[in-house]
Amino acid sequence: MKSAYGHVVPGPDLELTSVKPGSPMGELMRRYWQPLCLSTDLADLPVKIKILGEEVVAFRDKRGNVGALEPHCSHRGTSLEFGRIEEDGLRCCYHGWLYDTQGHCIEMPCETAEFCTKMNVQHPAYPLMEFGGLVFIYMGPPDVPPPLFPMLDIIDTRHRKDVTLRGMRLWDDRAIGFVRDCNWLQHFENQQDPWHLTQLHNHISGDQFHSVLSDQIESVPKISWEKTTLGQRYNLVKQLPNGLWLERHTEVILPNIHLVANIHQAGEKPIWREKATEMSWCVPVDDEHIRGMSIVAWPNDPDGNPIEDWLPGTWTKTPFRPGQQERPYEDAQRAPDDLEATESIGPISIHARENLGQSDLGLTMLRRTYRQVLRDMRNGKEPSNIIRDEDKNHALETSCWNTVMTPEHYEERRAAGEIE
Repeated sequence: MKSAYGHVVPGPDLELTSVKPGSPMGELMRRYWQPLCLSTDLADLPVKIKILGEEVVAFRDKRGNVGALEPHCSHRGTSLEFGRIEEDGLRCCYHGWLYDTQGHCIEMPCETAEFCTKMNVQHPAYPLMEFGGLVFIYMGPPDVPPPLFPMLDIIDTRHRKDVTLRGMRLWDDRAIGFVRDCNWLQHFENQQDPWHLTQLHNHISGDQFHSVLSDQIESVPKISWEKTTLGQRYNLVKQLPNGLWLERHTEVILPNIHLVANIHQAGEKPIWREKATEMSWCVPVDDEHIRGMSIVAWPNDPDGNPIEDWLPGTWTKTPFRPGQQERPYEDAQRAPDDLEATESIGPISIHARENLGQSDLGLTMLRRTYRQVLRDMRNGKEPSNIIRDEDKNHALETSCWNTVMTPEHYEERRAAGEIE
């Protein structure tokens, strides 16, 4: 027995886990557009939101423009979350200073217009943009212009007319994962840990997906990892009880986007590259909390209207999985889900006390990639997936899908070296 007496727990790997201003990963995250809220959240009231360890007050003026301001009014410090939205901006409730979406103070009711112009108050602000039903914020250095928003093939409606884009929160009652109270990396790494599907979601908690991801199979799946043009993916291949073969990939896109193939695929007939339908972000609120946001490529009917009874590929059928709602502690012990497995690691996972094995290759690959990207950024190189050329920002090819093959097709692809 190894005694726990006097056991000292080392500190966290702050290079990869901390997102505070000035931290290595925090500076990396700030070079990208990060989802802040739903477009529908910005209505007739301002909204105070925390992201990457900073608080902002987001709002939509009555002209439809969106802005994100540092919360405390430049006059006396009153929080702008109590401000009034007007035609041209957000007015502080205390003395009426009016800010536009760029942070310019354009009116001081208790002062003359001349004094307001002379003061030329520039309130701290961040750029916002909207796409796919979400509002995005760019928090990078002012001398580094925002990149283009990455137009992945699954959400580029300039090239596909069969879907309508919808923004959604991943913690709303049907999303997989339902993880909130932990560091962003320990949850994000879960996307490159396919072995937890066979253990947590099948052997321990029972078949939580009712799909071909269940463990109703004689053989152990073949699992490997590889780099993609956008990041990294795992490869899972296994034979199904009906004799067909499943090829599955889940992809992470640097720095914090993940694509998960349909968890409801039944494997009843051959399909070819059934791609993910959600572009999802694991957004750090601070070092110990996260929020999940998605753009969903919602299919249209023949008339071009969204199919309302369709279920996104990573949405659960409540009460399909136990982790999607509050439940008794004993229930969580008997059938733990991603929430219990991930949050119980602690607020920030301690890499120094881990004992990683061969099944953790995806995690070690991902961490090495992040360290290389951070070194490149320190040396003045732009990070991965920063796109500035509009001609190159079209239907970026993703590498996440389910394929179901006949035995003959599987053998053909295996002989050609396309699959294990």
